[in-house]
Formats: sequence, C-alpha cells, structure tokens
Amino acid sequence: MSTPFSASSPAKPKLVFFQWNHSPNSRYAKYMTQHAQDHVRCLEQHFEVVVVNEDCDYGRICDRYQPDLTLFELGYQSNQSHRIEIRNVSAHSQVPKAGLLNADSWSPTRSGILSDLDRLGIGVCFSICTTIQDYLPDSLDGLYVWPNFIDPAVFRDYGAEKSIPIMLTGSRAELYPWRRRVFPLLSGSYPCLICPPHGYFDASAARALTGERYARTLNASLFAPSCGTMAREIVRKHFEIPGAGSCLIAERTPMAEAAGFAHMENCVFADADDVLDVLDNLMQDRDRLRRITDAGHDLVHSRHTIAHRPQIYQWFQLQKAPSPGRRIEQDGPFGDLVGVERTGPRFPARSGGGADRTLLANGYKSLRRGELGAARKGFSDCLIYVSDLPEGLFGLALCDLASGDPAEAAIRLGHLIETTAVVYGAQDPDPAEWAVYLFALSRLGRDWEARRLADWYPRLSHPALDYIRSLLFAPDAWSGTGDALTRRPSIHDRFVAAESQGWQALLTELSRLPPPSERSVPEGGGRAPAASRRAGRATLRQLLAHATEYTVTRAGLTALRPNIPPTGELDYLRNVSRQLRRAIRKTRLWDLTADTRRFFKARRERRELFRGADAERRE
Repeated sequence: MSTPFSASSPAKPKLVFFQWNHSPNSRYAKYMTQHAQDHVRCLEQHFEVVVVNEDCDYGRICDRYQPDLTLFELGYQSNQSHRIEIRNVSAHSQVPKAGLLNADSWSPTRSGILSDLDRLGIGVCFSICTTIQDYLPDSLDGLYVWPNFIDPAVFRDYGAEKSIPIMLTGSRAELYPWRRRVFPLLSGSYPCLICPPHGYFDASAARALTGERYARTLNASLFAPSCGTMAREIVRKHFEIPGAGSCLIAERTPMAEAAGFAHMENCVFADADDVLDVLDNLMQDRDRLRRITDAGHDLVHSRHTIAHRPQIYQWFQLQKAPSPGRRIEQDGPFGDLVGVERTGPRFPARSGGGADRTLLANGYKSLRRGELGAARKGFSDCLIYVSDLPEGLFGLALCDLASGDPAEAAIRLGHLIETTAVVYGAQDPDPAEWAVYLFALSRLGRDWEARRLADWYPRLSHPALDYIRSLLFAPDAWSGTGDALTRRPSIHDRFVAAESQGWQALLTELSRLPPPSERSVPEGGGRAPAASRRAGRATLRQLLAHATEYTVTRAGLTALRPNIPPTGELDYLRNVSRQLRRAIRKTRLWDLTADTRRFFKARRERRELFRGADAERRE
C-alpha cells in the first residue's frame, strides 16, 4: 500500500546546493553551463535555493543559512569545472543530506561518487540518468532518479516553416552505436542539416547551436534523431526534439517507453533495417506526420519540463516523518516517490539493457569457465564504447592475473586507482580495485609492499579486501588504523558478488594458480621478455616516486601530494603535476590566460580545417 505525496507547505523549505563551479565551461560548450543553471531553476520550483560553488566549511554554511536540506553535486566529468572542497561535513547532523549524481550512468567517476557518499555521510542520492540502477551496486537502497527535462520557454513550437527535412546533431563516436548505424543512411538518402559534432571542450564548441537558436532550428525540421548511448539512456535530446516541435526518431528502449514514447503515436522507433521505409511513408503522409509530431510535443510539455521533476522535494517531505514500518520508493525512472509498507514487495527496477552490460556479463561467465580468450574479448569490446570504462579495464586485469601476468594487471589497476583518487579527487579508490591491486603485488612476490599498503586507505572495508588481508596477514593480525572501517560497495559487485561466495571464490581460484615463472633472456642475447621489462620500469618509477614524495614533503608542499602511495605502478610524479595544475586552475591567473589559450587553439583548429579542405579540392 502506498501513501500518495501531498505538497501543502505554505512556505518553501530552504535548500543549500553545493554545486561545482561550472563557469569555466562558458568558454567552450555554453550549454553545459546552462544545464547547471537549469538544475537550480528546477529546484527552485519547490525550494528556496542557496547555491554554494566555492571551497567552504559546511558547518559555517549551515550556521549562516539554516537550511532544511543540503544537496551535494557529485560525479561531474568535466575537468574544466572545479570540484569544490567542503570541510567539516560532520557538523549539523540534524540537517538531512542528499547527493545529486550529475554524471553519465557509465561514468568513470562512479567509484569516486561512492567514496563521496561515504565521506559526506550521505545515504540518499538522485541521478539524472534513468539507467543508473544498471551501473551502481544493488545494495544502494537510497538511489532514485531525477530525470532530465526541458525548459518549455526555450523548447517550444515557434511556428516555423518546415524547411529542413532532417536535422542531424551530436557526436558520431563509438559511444553512440545506434546513431552510427542510422546517421549514414539518413544523410545518404535525404537532404539533411548536419551540425558539426563539436566536442565539449573544443575551442570551436562556442559555434554550436545552443539555446533558442538550436530550438528554432529543430522547430524548422520535420525529423531529428536522438541516440541514448550504449546504455540506452534517455538524454536531453529525447525531450528537446519533440518539445521544439520536431518528430523524434529514436531506438526503441525500455527507458524511452517508460518516458511515454510510443511508435507512430508520438515518435518514430526505428533502426537501420527499417528507418528509411518508415520515413518514406511519413514523408508521403504529412497529416499523419503532423499528428505524431503534435502528440510528441504534447507528451513532453505535459510530463517532462522543468515543472515536472518534484522527486527531490517528495523525498524531503516523506523523510520528515519516518516510520519504522515504511520505506520510500520510486515507481519507475520517471515515477513519483511514495511511502510504502516495508513488508511489501519492492517496485521492480527497470533495466536499460545496455550493450556493455551484456558484454561484461558474458566476459565474467567466460572467465569463470577458464575461457580467457573469450573473456578478454568481452571486456575489450566494452572499451570500444568507452575507452576508460572501469568494469572493462578491471575485467582485463583479472584476465591478466588468470594468465600469469600480474605485472600487467597491476598497471591496469593502477590506472583505475589514479582515476578515482587523483583525477576525480576522492578520498579513496574502489575497494575491489584496491584489493586486487594488493593481490597483484603479492603475486609479483611483493608481499612486504602489499602488507605496508593494506591500511593506506583506512576507511575501506569490502569482502575482497577481507580476503586479501587474510592472505597477507596471520589471522586477526591486521587492524585498520585511523577512521573506523566502512563497508563500501564496489561498482564491480554486480558481476562478482551475485555468485555463490562471490569475491572469495574468484580470488581463491586466482590464488591457486602457480606464480609467474621468471623467464630468462634468450641465449645469444636478444631482448628481455615484456614482463621483465615492465618490472624494471616499475622499479625505476618507484624510486622516482619515493624521491618525488621526499622532495614535496621536505619543501612543505603537502597540498601537492596525490592521494596515492608512491609505488611503481602509480605514476606519482605525473599525479603531483596534476595536483599542481588543479591548484593553478583555481587562481585568477588561470582565468586570465584561458581566453588566450582558447584563441590560439581555435586558430590551430581553423588552419587544420583549411588544410583538409585544400587537400580535398586537390584530389
């Protein structure tokens, strides 16, 4: 039985929104800054919002504004945006906290998000992605969706003449498999307006159609397609296109149907095998096309605008009167939040059926059967979509261990640890990645180093770490130092923990393999094997890392110390330089030079474009 939500508060509650500083994006893709502003405007439908986007003390902010709720933006993937540092987060424990996961569902920042939730003491989070349940652990009970939306004042019917048959926008990268299948067919068969796929941080991104110009161009188009990435997500384009009065062409996915889209009623669901036939028929039947377009416009403006996203406010109201016998759930990715009986069945989670999820599941099945070739292919194929997808790199590291190459596994895992703990800036890495890194060190005969690093991140606790520590230490000989251990889920749990004994069974099987043999240099000279060369380079990097750490510490530059240990697989010197660049980006000097750098980058891109055009003319 559910309790319907009722908004009857006479005055808006106050929300303090700790949002990253997105202003640098205005030099590049301005719509990214606009999206951040739209989030604030949507929250203002229900809250009195105070935005904090600079380094601060949480306790002092709460003293000043006396909020009813605090919201923390997490996981943003832009290096141009500044991740703010928030101190004293344990203050004002009576103020409820929630996280806003402003990241792709498949984002490499997910391990950092889980670390942030722990550090900030947040048990409830909202994602802008409808497929987030496919990409985070099942153990996160307080995970809800606050889906994308449009501003109806911008994306509306301007009454423009339909002078453009099809408008094609967006990247053609491997991340968008449906778009890569369909776009060539459309552009080769119909007159199309093809917008250049500017990257988010290209110097030329400022030339892209944005805001009202983009909406008016859509309004002048009969059709426009949208791709939901490999994850089969609902992205903003799914709403912007019909919201602006154009007919949406899209892949039929569970999330598109959950949003209310229906084939030949308010959109066109098609793929490479039938898209031309469907469009040919509609081009000849303009009355039917007009009815479908109007229905799509009505759907978006009745269900998916800035006024139709009350989920955060609903949770705030429901949590104010907690009951031991009730829990808060969301019925579907676009559904309202309701209070339900704790003993009742949970609302079923709707899966997007992402292509990478299938490849990963098959990769783990092959790994458990000992079919390393098939396993490697499954994990590698995921990286075709996203080159730094953590699950794909982690799976390849497990294959390296299974094939007797722990040195390569340690390098892959070191890259993942750096991405989370340094590039993103989390307090600690994914616990499973850290555990398997220690395991790789042990397989390399470096037990002493693995034992030294076992409590480097003292808050981490996880079944994989428990097993590794049992291998490295005598029973009951290890105890974490510093903060109390926190059971932390891993983004890899979905593929391992679901099995019987999960992590223990997997790592036990790997530990039974014979250690990698030392292969000597071939007779008569010749090059040393790749594993030996990697080991030599790792030793040199470790010496350099220790020297760098000593220099930074002696010079009193502790702010430049990266949040990783100085080991051979973790590039300590490079990460010191990353810390230095991060510190410089927050200074006025960086802002003063940014426009100059952007100007010269734009000139280089223009010269390359001219050279390419000249080469085509000569051919």
